[in-house]
Formats: sequence, C-alpha cells, structure tokens
Amino acid sequence: MVEKMDQISSLPEIILHDILSRLPEKDAIKTSVLSKTWREIFYTFPILSICDRESIRRSSKRKKDQQIKTFLDYGKQRLLRFSDQGLAIKEFKLKLSLSCFDLQLIYPDVDQWLKLASECDVQTLKLCLPTLKEDDPCLCYILHPGVIEARSLNKLVLKGRIRFDKEFLNPSVKFSSLRVLSLSYVLFDDEGAIEHVISHCPLIEQITLKWCYVYNPQGAGDMQISLMKSVSMHGLQNLKGVDIQGVQNVYIDAPNIEKIYYVADSYEPSKMNFDGCGNLRALTLMNMNIEFLFTDLWFLHLSSKFPFLESLELVECSMFEYISISSSQLKSLVLSNCSTMDLLEIDTPNLLSFRYYYAGDDLPSISFLSCSNRLEVNVRLNMTHPRLYQLGKFVEQFKPQKLLTSLSLSIHPCIPFDESFYDDQYLDVKVTSSVKNDVNVVDFVHLKSLLGGLSSSDNANISFRLK
Repeated sequence: MVEKMDQISSLPEIILHDILSRLPEKDAIKTSVLSKTWREIFYTFPILSICDRESIRRSSKRKKDQQIKTFLDYGKQRLLRFSDQGLAIKEFKLKLSLSCFDLQLIYPDVDQWLKLASECDVQTLKLCLPTLKEDDPCLCYILHPGVIEARSLNKLVLKGRIRFDKEFLNPSVKFSSLRVLSLSYVLFDDEGAIEHVISHCPLIEQITLKWCYVYNPQGAGDMQISLMKSVSMHGLQNLKGVDIQGVQNVYIDAPNIEKIYYVADSYEPSKMNFDGCGNLRALTLMNMNIEFLFTDLWFLHLSSKFPFLESLELVECSMFEYISISSSQLKSLVLSNCSTMDLLEIDTPNLLSFRYYYAGDDLPSISFLSCSNRLEVNVRLNMTHPRLYQLGKFVEQFKPQKLLTSLSLSIHPCIPFDESFYDDQYLDVKVTSSVKNDVNVVDFVHLKSLLGGLSSSDNANISFRLK
C-alpha cells in the first residue's frame, strides 16, 4: 500500500492537481495530511476555496475572536504562498457567514485577499456573503474596482452584502476579459452603475442579475435600499444568455443572445422588451402579467419574431382568456400555473414536448391545430373539488391525437360525486395510481369507485396513462 501511495505521490504536479479537482472539496482538504508531498500539492492547488463555517463556531466572545484571528491568518498565508511563489490562481472562492458586526471587522482583510488573488492572475472569482434584504440595511462590504480589476478575470460571481463603490462609474474601469457576470442580492450606489459595468465588458457571454438593490440616501430607515427598477443591455455582440430576477423594467437588444430567463417581482407590474433578439432559442418568463406585457397576437407571431425559438416556458403568469401559440420551430412548451386562461390553441408542427401544470378546478380547453406524431403531452393537476365529468372531458381533448402520455392528479377532498360520468367513452384509457396503499387503478370506472371511498381527511396522488 505504501509503495502504491509513493507511486501516486511521484506523479507530476499537474496530474496530482487534476486528481484534486475531481474530489469533493472536503476530501481534497483531507489530502493535505497524507504526506508532505500532498500537503504541498494541496497548498499550490490553483482552485482555492476559503469558508469560515468550519473554522468559526458559536462560542464565547474571547474564543470566537481567537477563531476569527486564526481563520484570517490561514487565509492570508494561503494567498501569500501563491503570491510569493509567483503561482497563478485559476479560481478563488471566498464564502463568509459571519454576523454583520464581525464582517465589518474583517472587511480590510477581504480587500487584501481579493487584491492578492487579482495579482495572481485569478480567472474565476466568487465572493459570497450573507444575503442582503430590502428591510435589512446592514452595512455592506464596499467593493472597489481596484481590488478585482484583473485582466485575467473571465468569471465574476458576487452574492450578498456587497456594495459597488461609485468608482465603478469611472470610464477607466474595464473588464476586458470578463465572459460571465453573476450578481445576486448586491447593492449599487447608482441605478446606472450596472449598465456602466456591463457596457465595459466587451466579451461578456452570460449575465445573471438576481434581486439586486439600489441605495437611496433620501430614504429613511429600511427605505434606504430598494429593488433595482430597470436595466438595459445593448450592443453586446457576444451575449448568449441572461438570467434576470426582480428587476421591474428590462430592455435587451443583443443580436446573438440565445437564452432569456426572467422572473418578475410579483408585487410590481413589469415591462420587458427583447424584440431585437432574433436569434433567441429558449425563453422562460415567471410571475408575469402577460396582458400587461404583450398583445393577444404576440404568441401568434412567434415564428416571425423569433424564427429559431425552440423552448418556451411560462410559469405563474396571468394570461389572456384566449391564447393561440404558433411557431414552426418550437419543440418544447411548458405552461405552469398560468391563470385566467380558458382556451389554448397550439399550432406547432414540430413540437415534441408539452407540459401543463395547474393548481385549480377550472380546466381550460386545449386543442392542437397541428402537431408532430412524436409529441408527448404530460399534465399535472392539483384539484380541490374535482368533477369526474370535467376531468374526463379534459382528457378527451388529447384522445383523438393520442398525445397524452401521462397525467397526474393531486386531489384534496371533500369530493362530490353527484355528476354523471360516461364510462363507455374511456374504455381504452388505462390508469396507474398510488392511492393509500398503492392500489393500482385499472380504468376510470375503478377510479370513480376509489374516489368515492376517500374521506375528507385523505389526500390522493393519482397518475393517469393512456395505453
């Protein structure tokens, strides 16, 4: 065994580093105690992750202060080793979960660590602090551009109590190599700061903005910060995808963008303009009032607006009563808990997957004007007062095309059974189920009898399959 270990330890450093990169972080740390060779390999491993959670635990103030000091010395020594030996850092991740008071005391150390990482040509930088909330204006770590302005930086991930200094508005601040920018729960001094930063990232390919805030010095107390109201992205030739959440007004004009994921603040009406994104291939909209955003003809002209669109997903959106979706290239369509819709017409000859999820008793009418013979339809319903006749009528919509491959139903009784149900219409419908003791349902007749045996305290999850 010792001989085999020696054989592994004698491998070139680049191979040993590759071995570490394939291990979970905790296991990689454990290798540092195997031998002096592995200890050195670990301390020169270019993927550097420092987290205070394992080092600083709840204890007396005196003991906690000593733990913080030990943690800071450890982090400094790790980074100085790279700096002193002229080694490059491929990725530096710093995750802090200390209280606001303790965090403020170590912010100068964070500055030093980030600067050392930048001087070591860091490529990926991730800084994660406790989440900032609108009603929690605790002091943030002020990020200065000089700390992270490294020409080698191609991925920047910032999350939590991080405040962008006004220096970021300086025209001289550039991120010439940045390709991925992810900002979550961070704070800006100026509404236009993020647009200024983005405009100085000529190679940017992916942008994530999640629930970011803007500082308002005129506000009082917890009104000094508010969610970012608007963001505009234009002239970004390399932009491929965006994930934007919590921003009220969004404008995107990126000719080569392929994926847009947008989650609106459900408490504010939202506006979004991305008509100039003609190369779009995947679109996800959540918490939107569609009537406020589009006209009722918008879905009818998807092919002309977005000729390459293959995936459309609408989640928790308020819809028109009548929706007609037409697209020659669409392959995947998802509608999840979209309310107020009575009639849905789908004209998508190349659609391969349609998933419909809905919590409620009023089921819409759904029809396929044209569809692929390979189309699979999956439906999941959560009904409080299901009517078997209504359910049967809903299933019947998919029967002529033999499209419905699965349907699951979550039921919360009491359940009325005074409606007529035409058993002979569904003789070819086979049903699988998990009701109480995993009873297998044979068909709708059997289903009706099972539902009749449920009490008001029962919940049932029932899965349907057409055979």
